[in-house]
Amino acid sequence: MSKGYVCPECGLDYESISPKDTAVAIRSYPRRFQALVAPIDREQATRPDAQSRRRPDPHTWSALEYTAHVADIFDTFTDIIRRMRVEDRPSIDFFHPDERAAEARYNEQDPDDVLRRLQENAERLAAELDEVGADDWRRTAEFPWGERDLLTMARNAVHEGHHHLRDVERVLAAVK
Repeated sequence: MSKGYVCPECGLDYESISPKDTAVAIRSYPRRFQALVAPIDREQATRPDAQSRRRPDPHTWSALEYTAHVADIFDTFTDIIRRMRVEDRPSIDFFHPDERAAEARYNEQDPDDVLRRLQENAERLAAELDEVGADDWRRTAEFPWGERDLLTMARNAVHEGHHHLRDVERVLAAVK
């Protein structure tokens, strides 16, 4: 990914995310997903569990699946950021999202468990980002798609939360 990347789907501009803002953004996502996905009161649910599990079409994930994906991706990024911070040019593999969703049965998971995992993984990732020193943002790793620096990967993590929050909003509107 080159400098100046702007996601054509969600509009997030990577250059708008400073290093210190990465942890702040990551910490903001659990409450934002919670507001969309979880019923406030199980007895008087404003968002029935079934709605969070409903797919608008066979090729689009449900709101719960997107949320579980973000929880998993934040866990993965915690390890990526740590490795990039402490290892010299590590070679890092990455999981295939659709395969992980099927293997982990995202849509069958309990929404409260998914949101709890999202909260825990977001905090772990943000804490790892808090440990990145000023000179560490330029450290690099090799990925299946090429070399990336730590700042780009931190911005990728922020992008995952931002992009999939938009996906959840879109899916929930489509399955009303």
